[in-house]
Amino acid sequence: MHQITAIFEDGLTLRFPCRPSEVVYQAARRASVDLSHDCLEGACGECKAFCSAGSFSIDDYSDEALSDEERAQGYALLCKMQASSDCVVELPYPSHFLGMPEQAVQTAELLALDRVSSSVVRTHWRLAGGGAAFLPGQYAQIEVPGGTEQRAYSYANAPGSETLEFYHKLLPDGLMSQYLLTRAAVGDEARIHPPAGHFYLRPVTSPLLMVAGGTGLAPMLSMLRVLAAAPDLARAPITLLLGVNQADEFFAEAELQALSEALPLQVRRAAVSDQGWSGFSGFATDLIDGELARGIEAAYLCGPPPMIEAGSEKLLSLGMSRSAIHSEKFLPSIV
Repeated sequence: MHQITAIFEDGLTLRFPCRPSEVVYQAARRASVDLSHDCLEGACGECKAFCSAGSFSIDDYSDEALSDEERAQGYALLCKMQASSDCVVELPYPSHFLGMPEQAVQTAELLALDRVSSSVVRTHWRLAGGGAAFLPGQYAQIEVPGGTEQRAYSYANAPGSETLEFYHKLLPDGLMSQYLLTRAAVGDEARIHPPAGHFYLRPVTSPLLMVAGGTGLAPMLSMLRVLAAAPDLARAPITLLLGVNQADEFFAEAELQALSEALPLQVRRAAVSDQGWSGFSGFATDLIDGELARGIEAAYLCGPPPMIEAGSEKLLSLGMSRSAIHSEKFLPSIV
């Protein structure tokens, strides 16, 4: 059985098993997921989706439904697609388009919390129903204990871990920040929503560039931990550019050191303020130049919008294609 991960346009992620002898659409139906379709004969293109990871075969379809160019890019018709490995397919419509029922929200117990920098708290949680199945780089909405407000946090642990790990930026008036600073205690319970997001690690075939601003490091840690656990996925060098406002905001130093020993990983740091900092002063994106970008065919950026925009524009100007730049923007929410 192969696992199919389907990501809808709105970020909802579903997983279902697929037998080697059946097409992906049939496997979805068997799992009570009725994906968009029409003819089911490979003639209309209604079930077209992009396969961003995994291998598959497909035949007996109309060129009008799926062109040779689309096939070469990785698109498939789910009514004709037979998976030969685990696959990730991206669907060009939101989940509510199909009237999909909401996925179950799980209750998690707070196992530990610790201050890891001047502005960041790390938490560990245990889900009542076991570990969450997500793609490294994705996030979850966590309800602030004692209320119904939700905040989005990227998983920092690798999929399959017994506990979930998150990093939280502390904000003066933030609802989650106030909970963590004043009320949080081991044993507390919180409701954690299903994994979501289109920011996730694709197959590694060339040198990688990662650019993280502040807690944008969290999804990068998840990706790196997956690569460290499967060295055959990480043959190419990895460069991580890590930026903060001031030096006392750096965190996860021990984790990054361990990952640097397990992977061909180089970490370069930048702080906007040079107070108490002898390293590079400026933004992480200032470290991107022609020499660094040479040979890089995939880039992952996570942080505030100005960082994402600056980094993307610089990479584009250095010749990287837009399709090779994967990014996740985040803004702090306090209300």
